[in-house]
Amino acid sequence: EDAPVTPTKGAPVRVDAAVKGVYRYIDKKTYLDWGLTSDWSVEGPRKRRSIGGDDDVAAKREREEADGDDARRAKKAKTATEEGEDENAASEGYGEMTEGSIERLLQLLQGLSSADLDAPLPVRTPVKGKSMSEMWADLNLCEDSTFIDVGSGYGKVVFHAALSAKVAKSVGIEYVPSRAQKASEVQAELLNGDRAFMTDEGRELVSPPRCELEQGDATTRGAFKFSHIYMYDRVFNEKTLALLAKQLNRSNFQVLVTYQRVELWRRLGLRNVEHVHSFTMRTTGGQNFKAYIFVKGAYGGAGAA
Repeated sequence: EDAPVTPTKGAPVRVDAAVKGVYRYIDKKTYLDWGLTSDWSVEGPRKRRSIGGDDDVAAKREREEADGDDARRAKKAKTATEEGEDENAASEGYGEMTEGSIERLLQLLQGLSSADLDAPLPVRTPVKGKSMSEMWADLNLCEDSTFIDVGSGYGKVVFHAALSAKVAKSVGIEYVPSRAQKASEVQAELLNGDRAFMTDEGRELVSPPRCELEQGDATTRGAFKFSHIYMYDRVFNEKTLALLAKQLNRSNFQVLVTYQRVELWRRLGLRNVEHVHSFTMRTTGGQNFKAYIFVKGAYGGAGAA
């Protein structure tokens, strides 16, 4: 039997230079939208310091302004939802996941079949000559996998999966037109050859149709024909989640990463999934959230876009 593999908690994680470059580039391009960037070493919800270590008066003022902006954004998102504003557009309140957290998650998904998980994978019919991890090998995120980020924002996770895991297809769908437009602009600029951090291979990996960014409503997209689905869905309301549950029930995916507990999903109608692992993720806003990894309860074969 293969030895369990799981990214070690607290251990340094290596993020590819091209991925780092993409995060920095998007941060600069969208700074006025977010007010928070990924070049912060986060030590707690209100303890941010610049990676460069600069602690002069200007840096201190910048940190204080970022803290204030963080609180104002959270209040604005809450108020907008209470006032009946478009609930699908209120997803900025918690910032984004850090590149290190996403890299750890992708590494875990790449070895999911042999990882040391919280719960055992659902039983499959034994195949002579194959270990259980080999039978579950289609769960692993690899170059044959297809990946979609539902609520992809500016496209960081989509580009990250394309560049780091080198999946066969990486797609993002974003409801808010302005964010989707910015993501498409970033993709075009990454491909034009002027970014030193982008290699020829990197440009190929983030080029359409291998890497695609869509603007639209994921709840009306139809079945998700992807092997791996990622949703930063903490701020999705229950109506949206219930509609997504119907889409997921029609979808032939293998792995779902969500920030909602399986009990809630089941109450909202999601069927035939098993929660196998919880994974702590860190946001640029300095908060820790649990990501939950679900697998299909019965074998369905890898999805294709």
